[in-house]
Amino acid sequence: MLTLAITTSTTMVGVAIGTSSQVFACNEIVTDRRHCEELTPLIELTMHEASKSVSQLERIAIDIGPGRFTGLRVGVATAKTLAFAAKIPLVPITSLQALASGVSEDTRHIAAVVDARRGEVFQQLFSDGVAQQEPSVGSPHLVEQTDVVYVGDGAETYSETYGEFLISGCHPSAEAMLKLAEVRSVIEFDFVQPLYLRDPDAVPNIKTRQNS
Repeated sequence: MLTLAITTSTTMVGVAIGTSSQVFACNEIVTDRRHCEELTPLIELTMHEASKSVSQLERIAIDIGPGRFTGLRVGVATAKTLAFAAKIPLVPITSLQALASGVSEDTRHIAAVVDARRGEVFQQLFSDGVAQQEPSVGSPHLVEQTDVVYVGDGAETYSETYGEFLISGCHPSAEAMLKLAEVRSVIEFDFVQPLYLRDPDAVPNIKTRQNS
């Protein structure tokens, strides 16, 4: 089933096109606050390299977070627009699922850790690819499980906590999402929303005044 996978939850923006058994094209780019400017050209480049058109897509897999608020909003909005235009369903995949699934299959217990800033991380434990707990946000900490490896930018940011058990260089992978999309349920685009887990870092500073 031909799938377009998009991940924008971290500084690594990724796009892949393929099936569970074949990747036709995959591109990644590191960005900080330019998700909006980088994503559409990256999708166009990947579609071109794969020699595929939007009309050929059968589903879109989108990373719904948790992660960076701006990146999530841009990624989900773009995926929903494409899904509406092509009249195809979306497959929501969390950043922690995409992160854990990109690690070697030989690793049984994986804790996916995404940097949440403010001294916190988004974290979830997986065993044999199955989530063992709900995703959480809080201070960096080791999970109550032996033989665990920790992956993600959150684990690297707080290496004083995770360093001994850390596998570096891992991020939510659009390529890994192609396989996940085959076994996840599709959802109509209207019902797909970002998974924030907490309030945004920046909030409007609005003061109301009563007219005298």
